[in-house]
Amino acid sequence: MEMKKLLALFLVVLLFSCSTKPKDPQKAVFVEEKLTDFIDNNPDWEKNEAEVTDKFKHRVINWSNEADFLKNMPLQLKAMVDTTESDQSVKMAHFDAFIAQNRSEESLLNHIQLHIKGIVSDTQSKQLQIGAKYILNGSLQRQGKRADVKFVKLATGHAYDLGSYTFLITGFKLFK
Repeated sequence: MEMKKLLALFLVVLLFSCSTKPKDPQKAVFVEEKLTDFIDNNPDWEKNEAEVTDKFKHRVINWSNEADFLKNMPLQLKAMVDTTESDQSVKMAHFDAFIAQNRSEESLLNHIQLHIKGIVSDTQSKQLQIGAKYILNGSLQRQGKRADVKFVKLATGHAYDLGSYTFLITGFKLFK
């Protein structure tokens, strides 16, 4: 009888462990993961604010050079303008990070400020809608300025301004 109870307990534990869903690696947001790691590795940021913020500025600029910089980062289209880039007429889509009401209040995504100027084709510009939220794919055209990267103290906590970057947009999908 003891063996049956032990076997039943083992099966319950096995079923429970199989039913928990692992974190979906496809949904991981690159900049959120990098920022989380940076914060975890600098728990005394406020005590050494100038030094750590300077290190933060360098790290963020380095992150922007990585191919995954935009990976799964939800951004909202704020404006579309005709401009020139490297002496060529282009359509420039302006995307910003946004606060989402359906995210946990503690989510770092609600505390990240990021501006992406996206060079888009005429075809892409016709598919994009002002106010809509997207996940972008693209290649870095112009890096941001370290001076634009900031650690911002708020009455309700902190915000992390990652700056502004120009990307050639190679694809996008609606964020749901």
